[in-house]
Amino acid sequence: MSRSGLSVEELRYSDIAPYYMDILPEGDMREEFIIVEGSTISFMVSEKFYDKFLGLVLCVVFTVEDGEKEIFFNIVPHLNGQRRNGLSGSLGSFNSNHMWIQYLKSNVLWGVLEGAIDFLEFDEDCLRFSLTLSVSGGTVKKLGYVLRCKQMDDDLKVVLKDKQLVNPASIYEMKLKEFYYKFLPRQMEEMISWYRHKYEYRYRNGPNGYNSDSDGETD
Repeated sequence: MSRSGLSVEELRYSDIAPYYMDILPEGDMREEFIIVEGSTISFMVSEKFYDKFLGLVLCVVFTVEDGEKEIFFNIVPHLNGQRRNGLSGSLGSFNSNHMWIQYLKSNVLWGVLEGAIDFLEFDEDCLRFSLTLSVSGGTVKKLGYVLRCKQMDDDLKVVLKDKQLVNPASIYEMKLKEFYYKFLPRQMEEMISWYRHKYEYRYRNGPNGYNSDSDGETD
């Protein structure tokens, strides 16, 4: 199996970055994810919930047959039926089944030019957020998701449950570091290693990032 890296040029929007994703040899979908039937994820969002909604984590188990193939993806989000920011690119080349985990910020998918959503534009209390995933070069075996949110008060949780806007089991109230440890642990380890190397370099070479014995080279 070989895998080419994601690059901005392969994507329509830049915030779907390598450090927001991981690809693992296939295992069964993790129990944290809400499995959906078909290729579309859909849920309702009130303005108060939107203020707490940070992003969506996709989990895709895909199969590959007949040798090594490059896997392409296409994500098409809709907001109340209006198409929003499409995302597409290559995951790399694979010759076996794998699991792809991808974190997507809410504004990258549904915001106008990746900005915030104006509920006044729709004149509705709740909006339907959805996205449809398609894959070429392989077949989607399972599709699941969870929602990352800021800490919510009990009143908002009761409203979400009573109005059945979203599946309560899909909501994870997590800060970024905690989120990485749970859903993208390998990326967290890589970032820790990178920061450790960076700080060790600065410690050895001084606060300005260079060694006084060198010719002024910086990092």
